[in-house]
Amino acid sequence: MAKQILTQLSTQSLQVGTGRDQFEVVVNNLSDRFATFILELSAPGIARDASQDWYHLTPDISAKIPAGDQANFVVNLLALPPVAGDFTGKMNLNVNVTCLEIGEKDRQIMNLVVKGSGGVAPQISMATTHFQGKPGDLIEIPLLIQNYQRNTANIQVEIKGLPEAWLIDGHKHRLSLPPRGHSEVLFICQLPSLSEACSQVHSFQVEVSQIQTQPVRQAATLEVLPVGALLFNCDLAAADLEGDDAYEQAFDEQTYDEHASDNRETTHYTLTFNNASNVAQSARVVLNRIDVPWYKQLWAILQRDAPTPARTTRHCLHISPSQVNLQPGDISTMAVAVMPKPPWWGWRRRQQFQLRSQLQKTRLEPSEQRIELVVSPRIPFWLQCLALFCLSVGLGLIVNHWTNHRRPVNSIQFDGQASRVISGANDNTISRWQVSRRLRKIDQKTINKAVRVVRYRPHNNNMLAAGLENGEIQLWDLLLEKPLPTLTFRKDDRVFDLQFSQDSRSLFSAHGSGLVLHWQLQVPGSAGQPPPPSEKQFNFAIQTMVAIWPAPSEQGDNGTGNVTTVLAVGGQRNQLKLWNTETKQEQSIPYPTGNGTDYITSLDTANTQLALLAVADNQGRISLWDTSQCWSNSIDSTKCSSTDQWTDGHHGGPVNAVALTRDGCYLVSGGDDGRVMLWSLNRAGQVMEQKQIAKFSKSINAVDIAKKENRLAIVSGGDNHQVRLHHIKANRSVCQ
Repeated sequence: MAKQILTQLSTQSLQVGTGRDQFEVVVNNLSDRFATFILELSAPGIARDASQDWYHLTPDISAKIPAGDQANFVVNLLALPPVAGDFTGKMNLNVNVTCLEIGEKDRQIMNLVVKGSGGVAPQISMATTHFQGKPGDLIEIPLLIQNYQRNTANIQVEIKGLPEAWLIDGHKHRLSLPPRGHSEVLFICQLPSLSEACSQVHSFQVEVSQIQTQPVRQAATLEVLPVGALLFNCDLAAADLEGDDAYEQAFDEQTYDEHASDNRETTHYTLTFNNASNVAQSARVVLNRIDVPWYKQLWAILQRDAPTPARTTRHCLHISPSQVNLQPGDISTMAVAVMPKPPWWGWRRRQQFQLRSQLQKTRLEPSEQRIELVVSPRIPFWLQCLALFCLSVGLGLIVNHWTNHRRPVNSIQFDGQASRVISGANDNTISRWQVSRRLRKIDQKTINKAVRVVRYRPHNNNMLAAGLENGEIQLWDLLLEKPLPTLTFRKDDRVFDLQFSQDSRSLFSAHGSGLVLHWQLQVPGSAGQPPPPSEKQFNFAIQTMVAIWPAPSEQGDNGTGNVTTVLAVGGQRNQLKLWNTETKQEQSIPYPTGNGTDYITSLDTANTQLALLAVADNQGRISLWDTSQCWSNSIDSTKCSSTDQWTDGHHGGPVNAVALTRDGCYLVSGGDDGRVMLWSLNRAGQVMEQKQIAKFSKSINAVDIAKKENRLAIVSGGDNHQVRLHHIKANRSVCQ
């Protein structure tokens, strides 16, 4: 197929450097259509991604040329083709013509003559041109020298711009490179000591020279980093130390005392600056008073704001000179004069001043200095301390009396409306609290023995029962605010738990001997002693019990119209039993057995789900039971079992108390680990969520919980002598 593009050059050879580094290219369109021509230059050794700014075309692209016509281009060479090394001699220059419409290419070759000195200069390569170091450091300056000649090259490498004393092996290296070979050269720079190597950037050049070639240079920088510090010291002036015995040195931060005197002599201090760095410094000192007067401290506490120091202008201050300039290694001083204004009254006043340097370029050691002047008060300091101690003790006793118990809290309970709380403790007191955002103590009753358990009477909450350490049960009429006859059966048989019957006419008490007593309560105001209680002896020490009303349906109500009460009783060796108080029938629950030191510590049930029983023991176990499956003549172990059980609620430690909300949707627990935990339950009596409500340093002995609308109120007490109230928002998805 015949060629459709014909390219003609104005010359076949072009010598660069004569002043006319240009030539013309004529492209003939031999096709039968319009065509646009694109012209490009290339040469062997040019990278594909090399820039094309070494030549210029006029025009850049030809217009559409009709068939048989031609396009004229003028090529101006702006520089030599970007080939490696300083090329001299002849080079083939390719003139490439492309036509997109015809889809054909054409190429013509031109000889490009480059005259030079006869040799190709070597090339320098550096991994980095910026070096950093500290005084005393060894810094390596690596170079890569390449020889592009076809002959062996004798080369000299020299570093110019750096002190020759810094270069350990000298500032010149000589080497011989084979044809088209390369070699690595390493200069080692030893920076001098701190005082001789000032922090600055040193510019230098690496020069590579060879006979018959131009020298090749590479610029680089060496930065000497700032090191060291401006040493700052404050001393009492020698004249003051010798002439005034009233001043004495105190504290570790250059503090000094001044006793009150009518002379109000000026105190002089000497500030010493030692520039132990390699940076020229300009230092200025600012003196500020930083002590806070007592009345400002009190006002800041009342306003809940940060206290502000006293004004520096109240003192006569003078600093001379105001600024010092220090070269590396220089030492300079400043004089500071302070004349304090002594107070007319009050206690011992401390006037503290902070000396802080400014304008330094490196760190300050130390960053600040403090001087302190102390003026003795007219009232002796020891007398003020004694008065403050007495006041603190008195206030502490008052606050502790009205806010806390003085011994561990053993029992806590909300009333029916969750508006009040009662608590009993080992300090022989029973406290009543009003529930709001916080607990507010209403009153406190003192008795003669430690209180083990306190309970509200369910009906109207108008009676309070307290089980004591000595086995007595103390009753109070809360309406008349007076005690009722004490219930006593057996001395020193400690009362561990109390439960009212549903009709509130009788009271059950659990004792450490394993005895459960059933007391018939008299109407308030009636005369005479209460009738003797009925007894039920269990074969284990009882720790806790809870009433379940009414009894299961198969027990009936005995045709008397009275609701039968069933008690769940737990205690030593993890024994857990159900006892029908009407029929005297017992039923054991298959709880995991234990030894003599294992106890069931707490039981509770929900008012609207009486069959749901929460059990806790001192082995760290918390479990939930459906007791409706556990009452029969023959226990079916597949039916009487816990609905849920876990042992990691309190890190495996003893669980001392559990309590359920009335609807059985939430369980709260407290243990020896000091944590109060909240457990969200579903209708099947299984745990869905858990949350830590509070954490104390000492064990929690008693908890209770009440739900009011969409809020939960949780109260806790323990060995820290405190009764604490916690509020939390209820989760609406619980018990769904």
